Amino acid sequence: MRDKDYLLSLLDYNAWANGAYFRQIDELPMEEVSKQRPSLMNSILISVNHLLVIDTVWMAHMQGKSHPFTSLQTILHENLGDLWSAKTDMNREIRDYVSSLSGDELEEVVAYELIGGNQGSLPRYMIITHLAMHGAFHRGFIGDMFGQIPLMPAGQDIPVWERALREDGES
Repeated sequence: MRDKDYLLSLLDYNAWANGAYFRQIDELPMEEVSKQRPSLMNSILISVNHLLVIDTVWMAHMQGKSHPFTSLQTILHENLGDLWSAKTDMNREIRDYVSSLSGDELEEVVAYELIGGNQGSLPRYMIITHLAMHGAFHRGFIGDMFGQIPLMPAGQDIPVWERALREDGES
């Protein structure tokens, strides 16, 4: 998989989709954000922190480093502004990292150990794809939690993103 532009577009879409949800979350009362709910990550706050935790874990793997996490539900930031700033920085770090990779480096197989101890290996291009798919997976749970408030979640489909880019004059 040597199509770096495609991988970068997945990362750009993922960043945009996360941003749409972060804007909605930022408008909620904090008690709704931190409220325990019947969901995979138990709260919106844990879910959005989880996105940053997993990005950090996979970046460490791709760079041959270790990560400090022992829980999928680690809360790195209680403050949403701080969390969004850290997530935006991580988005940029991942994008810059991917931009710097050669085709051979994209295909290089990386060994990993997940937070729960499962081990395996994937080529970097699949890890990058996973980061975009992982974000979509968890945004689905966040959208479900929005419904419990009730709040209609922002549109997340790729055609919605494409129209937003066109409307913003970025296409």
